[in-house]
Amino acid sequence: MIKDTSSQDVIIDKPKSPKKWVITAVSLVVLAVSFLVYPSISNWSSSDRSVNLSRVRIANVARGEFIRDVSLQGNIVAANSPKLYAPAIGTVTLLANPGELVKEGDVVAMVSSPSLTNRLQQEQSKLESLQIELERQQIATKQARIKSRQQIQLEKVVLDAANREKRRAEQSVKIQALSQLDYEKAIDELKRSQLKYDFAIEQAELEKENLSFELRTKQSEFNQYKLLVGNTERLVKELNMVAPVSGIVGSWSVEQKSAVSLNQALLTIVDLSAFQVEVDIPESYADTIGIGMPVKVNYNANEYDASVVSISPEVTNNVIKGRVAFSAEPPPGIKQNQRVSSRVIIEQKANVLYLPRGSFVQHHGGLRAFVVEDDIATLTSIALGARSIDKIEVVSGLTNGQRVIISNTDFVDDAKVLNLN
Repeated sequence: MIKDTSSQDVIIDKPKSPKKWVITAVSLVVLAVSFLVYPSISNWSSSDRSVNLSRVRIANVARGEFIRDVSLQGNIVAANSPKLYAPAIGTVTLLANPGELVKEGDVVAMVSSPSLTNRLQQEQSKLESLQIELERQQIATKQARIKSRQQIQLEKVVLDAANREKRRAEQSVKIQALSQLDYEKAIDELKRSQLKYDFAIEQAELEKENLSFELRTKQSEFNQYKLLVGNTERLVKELNMVAPVSGIVGSWSVEQKSAVSLNQALLTIVDLSAFQVEVDIPESYADTIGIGMPVKVNYNANEYDASVVSISPEVTNNVIKGRVAFSAEPPPGIKQNQRVSSRVIIEQKANVLYLPRGSFVQHHGGLRAFVVEDDIATLTSIALGARSIDKIEVVSGLTNGQRVIISNTDFVDDAKVLNLN
């Protein structure tokens, strides 16, 4: 006979019902949790999409000075970099090496030109000959003038004698000591002497004019050739070529001791005290940027005041070349062809609402943006104005202090309300 399992059974007491205070406590906890969670649930249910905060960038609308500027890239160039050219045909000797510092007036190159030197000697010899001719003409002029004066004085003596004879004849005729024929002969002699004297004076005047003309001709010929010799002397002097400015030797255009032709480029001197920035201006800003606009040049983490001094009239590869000059001394240590960035100040406004520049304008074209309040971002209509390198002017739709998503929001598609978590 099989025994049952009654010997293994254990009598279990009936569980007591929970006390009322435990039930009440649990109910209060559930109610509090529901109260706290309800806003989040409500926000979540009213939003079009939930977005993690790490995916967006939020900035505050601020009020203050707004500077509309344009960033331009450029290279440091020498505003004054004269190039030296050969003054004559010859052989060049370069005395200053590229990169060497030179002062204004230092001899940096020499050109040996035997033909130019020989021409100067010939011209100087001819000039000396012309000077001798001029001096001879001056002596001849003095001699001719002396002869003219002598002739006039002799004729004056003869005239005075004729006058005396006439007076004597008049007195003799009165006392009948002289015949009428001799009296008339004395009068004729006086007239003849007067004519010779008058002709001598006129002849002296003509001779004087002729001598002056001959002397001026010789003097003009001498002066003309003297200018020619002076120009040749200048060319010979320029064979010793000096630095027109203080600076640094940029580069050689010819080899040492090479034969050069007239006006052939030899070397360049870079003026270290006159640097400018050659900037590339996008074609879209061609009508916006003008001469005289202030510029901030960024060099070694510092900004230096400058201004636009020239703009090229032509467009090359969608870029316009411009020149920017420093308002004061160029930055120390600056080097030619060094790459620098700059900002052209186009406009300055005070008391303007603005946002940091961001890519949020790409999604809605700058006409709407997500305004954040608590954890909800609502799409709001806005109007934007001028844009600078790091700011965008807010014309309407936003107020000072509001928080706005300024990062790209293309990933939310057409959502108008976002729940940020």
